[in-house]
Amino acid sequence: MTLFENKIQISYGKEFDVMHYNYIWLRENCRCSDCYNSTTYQRNIHPLDILQDIRPVHHIVTQDTLHVTWNDNHVSTYNLDWLRLQTKNEKRPECILWSGDISDKVAFVPKQELKSQTGLTQLVRSLLEYGVGFVTQVSASMEATEEVVRKIGPPLHTFYGPGMWEFADSLDHLDTAYTNVALGAHTDTTYFIQPAGLQIFHCIQHDGEGGDTLLVDGFRAAEDVRLADPSSFNSLKRIATEFVCIDRGNHYSCCTPSLTFTSNGQLEMIRYNVYDRSSRIPGKQNEVDEFYKSLRQLGNAIKKKSGEFWFKLQPGTVVFINNWRVLHGRSAYTGRRKMTGCYFSMGNFLSKARLLKLIV
Repeated sequence: MTLFENKIQISYGKEFDVMHYNYIWLRENCRCSDCYNSTTYQRNIHPLDILQDIRPVHHIVTQDTLHVTWNDNHVSTYNLDWLRLQTKNEKRPECILWSGDISDKVAFVPKQELKSQTGLTQLVRSLLEYGVGFVTQVSASMEATEEVVRKIGPPLHTFYGPGMWEFADSLDHLDTAYTNVALGAHTDTTYFIQPAGLQIFHCIQHDGEGGDTLLVDGFRAAEDVRLADPSSFNSLKRIATEFVCIDRGNHYSCCTPSLTFTSNGQLEMIRYNVYDRSSRIPGKQNEVDEFYKSLRQLGNAIKKKSGEFWFKLQPGTVVFINNWRVLHGRSAYTGRRKMTGCYFSMGNFLSKARLLKLIV
């Protein structure tokens, strides 16, 4: 253990990992009852309460605990395993890129098995790895579908409905989805500041032909662009375009790049919707041609036939889709087709994944 001007260095663990902790961070994250409420998992201390020149006047390690006396006379103790954990990013199942039919890879969980943690974990893991999961043996009704959704959490309230929605081929909303024409692969609610995290569909009635569901891995498409044309990939990260929704009593707008990333550089979300992208000029005037070139590259990667996963969604089977990753579409159809489903918050989904210990 070594002290520096503004931090402490500790070697610990089987690998003798070298870890550095700034004094001000250590002092703010003291876990004593004065500084931290272990019942609410919230900090009691404010950064302005900490001396600007905070530093240890005494320190010692006993077994697996660091003991520090600070120059403000406060005494703190830190479990070394806990300290090491704070230096790590969250771990989650690997995001597996895919193309084509993945019905033999993703989870198909019978509704009854969602009563067990094993079945629920299987569904959530499939969504983390592939962005897709199915629940089978569900009664063909909105109520039964909602029961399945609530095994993960509450449906997301939007202007489309207070949670669950039900639609057929009528313009209940001013949206192409409320017709019977074919829909190309797209993500939903691109015009929200934070788009819906999951999209959940259940076809509860169809008296006709067509209406097959299309899924495409948007992260795979983005990776194809990165490998084939790094310049276009960087443009998709950088140049903002506006997505808009104008419906009865609503006008939503979000101007953002097509690809967004986490703080550690991982692709987090793709927004791709030719129906909702507005006419506002993307980026700066001198970036327009660059934007359309990159959009064409992404569009070609999305429309690649080998990357398409087509299936017929039948009454009794509910599909869960990661709307931040997987694009969906459909073929045109005839006859009467009735769908139910909902949107779902990404925050609530990831919360469930953490509770299931899939994200640690």
